[in-house]
Amino acid sequence: MLISQKSRYKLKIEYDEDGLNPRTDYDNFGHMICWHSRYNLGDENNYSEPKELLRELARSTLDEQEIIDYLKKGNSDTVKLDYNRSSREWELNVYCDFLKKWFAEYTFPAKLENSKGLVSEGILENLPISNLQELAERKNIILPIYLYDHSGITINNSGFHCPWDSGQIGWIYASHDEVKENYGVLSQESLENAENLVRSETSTYDSYIRGECYGYTIEKDGEGIDSCWGFLGGFREVLGYMKDNVTDDLKYLFDHIDYDCMEYDEQDEDDEDMEL
Repeated sequence: MLISQKSRYKLKIEYDEDGLNPRTDYDNFGHMICWHSRYNLGDENNYSEPKELLRELARSTLDEQEIIDYLKKGNSDTVKLDYNRSSREWELNVYCDFLKKWFAEYTFPAKLENSKGLVSEGILENLPISNLQELAERKNIILPIYLYDHSGITINNSGFHCPWDSGQIGWIYASHDEVKENYGVLSQESLENAENLVRSETSTYDSYIRGECYGYTIEKDGEGIDSCWGFLGGFREVLGYMKDNVTDDLKYLFDHIDYDCMEYDEQDEDDEDMEL
């Protein structure tokens, strides 16, 4: 607990042990989907694996012809859509790296017009994750979520230098339709603003899982007159938010915090991790 005391007023700043989860208690723009064997992170979802999410993003934002044209243009090294002149059929060929051979996974009639749904689904089911991400990124903003796990956990969108205790655990994304709905237009500027927004949501959630959640109380002559909880972020940053939250006559208390003198509740006496 940090204290600021001036005359009859006393400001107390403490950790908020019951801070709200930004992914369940806030209105978010982006969708954060994560997979981890030990931690339940991000938004609630039913995706069993990353490929399933990317397939759904491609399926829901691209039309069937766009998916077919992507493969016809030779964008994948392991899946091809070839026309067999002998059988007068289209073949969806998949490369088996173990046998070093191509195999026809599916065949379709020469006129694909009535089979677009089956063809696009066959493509999505067989594309590797790198190609699925390329397709999904055509009409979605998608940023990776990386986690570093060492004496606590932290996340970001850019990755960490330690290869042993860190790695990608998911993505945060928003569709171009959602960008247009939120900003009124789909443009380079709105896409950049949307990307900055999902980055800020990642940062907010990182503060939550790191335990950077604070609250304050203000007393006058020993009686509480103001309090607010649930401030997320770095400590110096949230001080500014707290100061903006109080009336002008109480703002000065935030300018006279004694960082060298801490006051602990009894329950905190043995807490060696207290950093305030």
